[in-house]
Amino acid sequence: MLNAKKIMMFSSVHVWNDTRIFYKEAMTLADAGFEVDFYAIDNGMEVVEYKGLRVHLLPASKSRIVRPFRWYKLYKAAKASNAKYYHVHDPELLLLLPKLRKKKPDAILTYDMHENFPADIETKTWIPALLRKPLKRLILRMEKHTMASCNHIIFAEESYLKSYKHVACGKTTVYNYPTYIEAIPKIQSKSPFTLIYVGSITEDRGIFEMLELIYRLQEKHPEEYCLKLLGPMTNSLEIKVQEFIHRNQLEYVVHIYGRVPYPEIWQAYAESDLGLCLLHPIPNYLQSMATKLYEYMAASLPILASDFPDWQTFIENNQSGTVSSPFDIEKLIHKIEQRAANPDFYAQEGERGRLAYEQSYHWGIEAQKMLCTIYNTH
Repeated sequence: MLNAKKIMMFSSVHVWNDTRIFYKEAMTLADAGFEVDFYAIDNGMEVVEYKGLRVHLLPASKSRIVRPFRWYKLYKAAKASNAKYYHVHDPELLLLLPKLRKKKPDAILTYDMHENFPADIETKTWIPALLRKPLKRLILRMEKHTMASCNHIIFAEESYLKSYKHVACGKTTVYNYPTYIEAIPKIQSKSPFTLIYVGSITEDRGIFEMLELIYRLQEKHPEEYCLKLLGPMTNSLEIKVQEFIHRNQLEYVVHIYGRVPYPEIWQAYAESDLGLCLLHPIPNYLQSMATKLYEYMAASLPILASDFPDWQTFIENNQSGTVSSPFDIEKLIHKIEQRAANPDFYAQEGERGRLAYEQSYHWGIEAQKMLCTIYNTH
């Protein structure tokens, strides 16, 4: 008999302390009285103990060849579990659901879509260009077959919904808003003016634009600016980033922290002056709101973001910052210099962002949607 208060949540790609999965969804479900078994990738960081939440670590590997072995291990664990709810977080794990449905016809199967994966295929640099469109068509066929086994799909963005109107199961948008935190006392010094970026560090998320930006600012205003980068990046990219830093003598200007536990990023925000979100205009980014925009608002940080239409409307409506092309370095420099020269005036952008966050953009709102729609709590 299936246990109606037990959930198996699993990922074959995400690390165990992924912010959305662990600190938001899994903790919320444990707080609601569920017993949560969470399977995810070991990243070497010490596992956080939390009542009602058990973390099961899968060995890390850089090789994609090991993925099917993870799928098999996760399927065996799911088959052996007496949980009523199964909550998966990766497109590849959809492959397990038809078979799991046959084994557990009364289980509730949920797919949590973090990104529009078929749309994202077209910009995956590790896939040869000639294979991207055929692979996208193959994935769409796979999704159509496997999603028939789902009870629910969770979309991280409402824009994904239009691509999945044909799917007959329940569909809910659960935005990736930050957890609710009290306002952070700002710890700002007169100098240097601190720019911050938090999130996965990749070329299409603007790492080299940010580095060029801080290089040019350092040339114009020695020791008056610095850049903090918090988030994971691949070893190959880190080599290129470090080469840029050494070549341009930015060792004391650019501070790289790697992946930082979610509770600790707020201290970094408290010591910063401006949040950067200079993503490139690729399809998946144009159709979604970056989580860091909401985090900057929660931390009362003014925002400097890419001039995507939806982002521009959002930032202008909340009067929480400004936008520019991520490739227009001169314009970006001008906007940063304005804010550094008038910190009291532009602090109001951060205050307005904080107010909007408190009223509309925190995880407590989204948690209730998830609990009520998927897990029948009221």
